[in-house]
Amino acid sequence: MSTLDRIASIDEFWTREFAYYLHEHRHPLNRLTHMFGVPILVVTGVGAVATLSWKMFVIGWTIGWAFQIAGHRIEGNKPALLKRPISWLMGPVMVMVEFLELAGLHFGFARRARNIVGL
Repeated sequence: MSTLDRIASIDEFWTREFAYYLHEHRHPLNRLTHMFGVPILVVTGVGAVATLSWKMFVIGWTIGWAFQIAGHRIEGNKPALLKRPISWLMGPVMVMVEFLELAGLHFGFARRARNIVGL
């Protein structure tokens, strides 16, 4: 059974989604670029809406996406959101989980997902 088949067979939502995220972001540098790029996208997106600033949106999203695209070039794959639309939401959530784990909070679903993916 392939890794993707094992992931697809997971019943628990958070474990399955984090495993999908990790499968598409196996290279540590790819995950690192996302830890910069995703917060830039979120902060500038919210800031642009709050201030109605197209300039903030365009500059922030250009920089944020540049980080993520660079990471996926390192990884050698396309961004997951092109394959699974839920990744638009799950990407930022999974990056937040990684930040929280760096801060010392640990999640059982993340540990289970890493075991399934082999990280």
